[in-house]
Amino acid sequence: MLRICRGLWGCTVLWGLGSGLPAMADEAPAAPKANESTKLNYVLGAIVSSGPDYTGGDGRSVHVRPAWALEYGRFRLSTSRGSTLMGHGLEQRESGATAVLAENDQFNLSASLRLDNGRKSGDSPLLSGLPEVRSTLRARISAGYAITPRWSVGAGLSQDILGRDGGAQLNTSVSYTLPVTQQTRVVFGAGASFGDRTYLRARFGVPAVAGGAGPSRLAAYEPGGGLYSVDLGVDVMTALSRHWVVWGGLGASQVQGDARRSPLTVRPTSFSASLGLAYRCCR
Repeated sequence: MLRICRGLWGCTVLWGLGSGLPAMADEAPAAPKANESTKLNYVLGAIVSSGPDYTGGDGRSVHVRPAWALEYGRFRLSTSRGSTLMGHGLEQRESGATAVLAENDQFNLSASLRLDNGRKSGDSPLLSGLPEVRSTLRARISAGYAITPRWSVGAGLSQDILGRDGGAQLNTSVSYTLPVTQQTRVVFGAGASFGDRTYLRARFGVPAVAGGAGPSRLAAYEPGGGLYSVDLGVDVMTALSRHWVVWGGLGASQVQGDARRSPLTVRPTSFSASLGLAYRCCR
């Protein structure tokens, strides 16, 4: 499901659209054939997205980004949307290198490494003069469970492993898949994001040395850890042919807790949209 902030929906990680099209959502997934489990699968595409300039910001940004994925057996290298289009739906997907640790028709457990690009002070005039959120490498463990063929839940825990003040982050989600036709499905989702004190201080804190300084004259602020975002969204994906798929999504996110009380949170509720096209082979 679509992410619209640096929590669950939009700037970094996206929810799965269920198992691959055009199979119907209420059909049990077929077990892969022996030779299918070790062949190379790939997705190539592009996505246009519009969302907030940063979580809690009042500006907007529009981006055109590639959506791609390479998968061989239990290993995958991908962007977040490219991984979703690979046709999996039992785990939350993020960009990076992923290894599936355990998987069956209902449960999925995986481990991954991904690059967190952080946040630049030039992303918004309000951030000018504040320390940048440094890019880092995050290790993540993710799990997904299909309660029914249409209802599924997921969770992912990640940690900055380079010690660059990235802290720890937990994402949770619940989604419902509605098959509209043999080629089209709609996924409705909701989620919540949590961060430890280190994670929230980097993204919503204002150091004392920066308080009252600069054109924005922000007051010093030091948030604690906890819930920082809740999200809602809807994704639609249609198989145009055996290989070509098109998708679109809308989402809404609201900053919560200490993050909402931050001087950096100008607009606690934000919206995003995305549209894309991709070619996939050979699942």
